[in-house]
Amino acid sequence: MSGQDRMADAGARPLTDEETAAVSGGMKWTRGTRSPYVIDARGGSFTIFGMEFTLDVNGKVSSVSPAK
Repeated sequence: MSGQDRMADAGARPLTDEETAAVSGGMKWTRGTRSPYVIDARGGSFTIFGMEFTLDVNGKVSSVSPAK
């Protein structure tokens, strides 16, 4: 039985766009989206020589930008 089948059996359904927009908290994510205002919280960040480095979950640098 797939996840979709289990959801249907439980009476669950996907949220509409309006319902999704009304949700507060959590995180909305679209694959491939990049934003200079989002830090990958799994890895963290540090600032050195006026540049901010963000790290991915494996500790590798995922982005570099001027420090704010």
